[in-house]
Amino acid sequence: MNNKYFTIQQAAEGVWGAVSVPGSGSLGNAAIIDLGDLTVVVDTTNLPQSGALLRHTAEQLTNKPVKYVVNTHFHGDHVNGNQEFRNSEFISTVWTRDLLSDMGEVNVDFMQQNIRKLIASLNALRSQQSDPHMLTEIDYDLSVQRALYDAIPSLCRVVPTITFDDKLVIQGTKRTIEVFSYGGGHSLSDAVVYIPEERTLIAGDLITNKTIPVMPYGNPYAWIRILKRIQKDLKIDTIVPGHGDVSNSDRITDVMRFLESTIAYVSRAATSGQAESCWLEQGVLEGYEDWHLPQYFRWNFRWLFNSMLVQNNR
Repeated sequence: MNNKYFTIQQAAEGVWGAVSVPGSGSLGNAAIIDLGDLTVVVDTTNLPQSGALLRHTAEQLTNKPVKYVVNTHFHGDHVNGNQEFRNSEFISTVWTRDLLSDMGEVNVDFMQQNIRKLIASLNALRSQQSDPHMLTEIDYDLSVQRALYDAIPSLCRVVPTITFDDKLVIQGTKRTIEVFSYGGGHSLSDAVVYIPEERTLIAGDLITNKTIPVMPYGNPYAWIRILKRIQKDLKIDTIVPGHGDVSNSDRITDVMRFLESTIAYVSRAATSGQAESCWLEQGVLEGYEDWHLPQYFRWNFRWLFNSMLVQNNR
């Protein structure tokens, strides 16, 4: 079942996480759920190639075609494999559907130009590093970006046709899924999938495991509120996170603490009168140096720092 793009980790009876292999290009995790009479896949990874293997794996595990695909949010590492599920029905929030629709057809030149800029930026950052963990993570990232660059000409946008606002329930003969959205935190609109019989949550990027959460263009304050609501509303034993290994509900607290600590740290920076570069030189926030994707702490910091400066100058 395992392949170069992801490893299969059983989260619960009838529920599997497809956990991305670092540097492989798949980047975002996915999940497979056997409802008994039908199969559901949650998110489709970053590449058509890994999406095709995900569909094949889901069919092997459940002995059924994939009836539904849920897109937790609109970011490419969770939807770029959609095109490999042409015979499935796609589900998302109304806003995620609209965001994907508004993006229109894939603009190959524009996307590849952006990837070239990102690769140049990562190479520049790499040249300044000596920390082995940071170097390894940047190399993984460079490998992912090169794989995506090569895949872009074959990408096709697939827009969900089944939408919901707050909650959608799909009942199977063995288990049920509840697809929730409490608004946007990581992205403009985030959904999670809960399997009550198995007390299992498929979290998209609202929850990661030992991986720096990506904050730009989201709302970290709303994100914290969403995580608190998930803790309050749902009984959870197991989580399939958007990035990192299948784990338990402790990961919710981990992400909340990271967001709260980052907000407090950047708030001190924004009111210090010191330049952004002085703070960036200090590296990743203390306590999170060993998490995956440490290079994206800089992106988080810059975005939040500039947002706070604009807010403070109003």
